[in-house]
Amino acid sequence: MMKTAGESKKQGWRKVGLYALVWLLAILFFAPIVIVVLNSFKTKPEIMVSTIGLPEKLNFDNYIMIFTNNDFLSSLWFSLIVVAATTTLTVVVSSLAGYALARWKSKFSSGIMLVFMTTLFVPFQVYMVALIVIARQLSLTGSPVGLVLIYIALGMPVPIFLYRSYAATMSKEIEEAAAIDGCSRIQMFFRVVFPLMKPITATVAVLNALWAWGEFLVAFLVYGNHKPMTIPLSQQYFYGSYNQQWNLIMAGFVVSTIPIIIFYILMQKHIVKGIAAGAVKG
Repeated sequence: MMKTAGESKKQGWRKVGLYALVWLLAILFFAPIVIVVLNSFKTKPEIMVSTIGLPEKLNFDNYIMIFTNNDFLSSLWFSLIVVAATTTLTVVVSSLAGYALARWKSKFSSGIMLVFMTTLFVPFQVYMVALIVIARQLSLTGSPVGLVLIYIALGMPVPIFLYRSYAATMSKEIEEAAAIDGCSRIQMFFRVVFPLMKPITATVAVLNALWAWGEFLVAFLVYGNHKPMTIPLSQQYFYGSYNQQWNLIMAGFVVSTIPIIIFYILMQKHIVKGIAAGAVKG
């Protein structure tokens, strides 16, 4: 049926309203980021005059002071190592577990998966004290290794669910062909199955890296004030060292977000595909 002029006009106004809403939400989302970046190039007096105005000139002194701060740089490198170790081990362990649960068809495997998923509905504060007590008994507190292991344990349920759902949609014919060629189960997984899981692997890596990079409470409870600190922990003490020096604090924010943004940009093309395949199918 042909649309009348009134219907076409009404539909046009709906599109205009939708575009206006999208732009409004985009502005609300990006406004704090823009303000942080602008203030990172200002001096303290400029920020006191106006936080939303443009800087008189691009002042790189704040960034020079950040990069010459040995504690901040050591925290940056330490966070990179912790996040890299956490993400790598989480991907390896959860991919193996998710694949095994997908191929192991039994009530017991379904029960194991149910146990993993129920942990998502329990707030961290409920078992926080018990976790710290167990970590102390195992001598994991104050140790980078202990922090990484606890990060892996806490971040495991969602990756296992995503890998299991993704593996359930994969054809078994390739695996059977690899077995006929003489591949062991482990060889078949790492040479055949795991490369096919690239989209969901990218998704899991980004989600875990984002979480581990900005996580504060677990690091504070498990690792404490040992040096070098993670970025969130170091920023807490950075506020104390540079009290009300908002120009330096904003520059620290910008520098600390650059690595994770670069990682996200490199992996973003796989994320939507991986989430759709891992969370919708199966």
